[in-house]
Amino acid sequence: MDLVWAGQAKEEEMASIFTQSGTGNPEADAAAKKDHDEHADGYSPETSAVIADESRDRCVVCGINFNMDFDNDDCQYKYYNCREIDLMNDAEIALNDSEEVFVTCWRGLGSPKDLTMDQVLHDALH
Repeated sequence: MDLVWAGQAKEEEMASIFTQSGTGNPEADAAAKKDHDEHADGYSPETSAVIADESRDRCVVCGINFNMDFDNDDCQYKYYNCREIDLMNDAEIALNDSEEVFVTCWRGLGSPKDLTMDQVLHDALH
């Protein structure tokens, strides 16, 4: 089920959705949904990060450049809301290098294990 912002009615609708299918406590159900979203596919837009590589600085799905941030813990620049994924050609053979994609774009495609050539912008490939 996709949830869409609908102005002021959002909180009421969220409460009714989780009351119907959850514990009846909107806060607990919202926390459970957030936990499910972050761990269902193993990637979270807020925490998924890839070491920055200036030669691969765009999402292969949408073509938008990644934001580069410095991670003080690892002392490296990283792209957040990003993950690496294998790209398959038409014969279902993996191409040489994995590509980088926004987690949100990848989820928009249904969270596939690999991307195919018809799912990417060819001018964004490296």
